[in-house]
Amino acid sequence: MLKALLKSEVIISAICAAAALYLFFETQTFANIDVYGGKLGSDFWPRLILVSMMALSAGLAYNTIKDVLKGKIPEANNIKFSSANIRFIAAVALIATYLGLLPVIGFLVLTPVMMIAFMYLLGERSKAWIFSIPFVLTLGIVLVFTKLMYVPLPRGMGIFLKISHLLY
Repeated sequence: MLKALLKSEVIISAICAAAALYLFFETQTFANIDVYGGKLGSDFWPRLILVSMMALSAGLAYNTIKDVLKGKIPEANNIKFSSANIRFIAAVALIATYLGLLPVIGFLVLTPVMMIAFMYLLGERSKAWIFSIPFVLTLGIVLVFTKLMYVPLPRGMGIFLKISHLLY
């Protein structure tokens, strides 16, 4: 049991931390575009996320080792196909589909559709919420990222590119 626990959480945490460290060094190859007087370049946000990922991975490994040394070994949980697990799998599939379609369809058109589907998947049934929140949030995100932070969002291809150019 101890070997399985150490293999599952500590080794996976180490792999995630190592991958984040590798990607952290890869951010040094980013083009240096100075924004706001050089304080926020193109490498700032990826590095912040990667450092957070390394810290969380190290914290998970530390807590696991600490619990094992104290004798707190959790029982093995078997995966059961409950409705919550099926919704989780559907959510992961929805996010993967979103990421795959984002370069083709673009942020402005695809994001409200994905948010509507995600809200419905999570159990929201109010039509007023489902059809207002995604459009307001998408508009807010577009304004913040394109106008305040000067970060381009994916515009899509073909007709979706034309739609994006019409709107921002």
